[in-house]
Amino acid sequence: MPRKKESDELEERDLAYRIAQAVHDRRTELGWSQRQLAEAAGMRQPHVSRQEPAEPRRPAQGRGGDGHRPHGLPRAA
Repeated sequence: MPRKKESDELEERDLAYRIAQAVHDRRTELGWSQRQLAEAAGMRQPHVSRQEPAEPRRPAQGRGGDGHRPHGLPRAA
């Protein structure tokens, strides 16, 4: 089976992101929590959370700009 073109993969990711953003926007317009949406859709809240696009957050102290610990650094005690 031939590998997808990079442009096709980018289009699919863009479409998936736009769908996830639309679901997030509608959920917040309705004033629903992720848990309420999950119950209405017959799934669990963590699944809804994984599907929605990440909200930009301020990085936690001691973490990199993406909110993750830099590789090789130990966890804070």
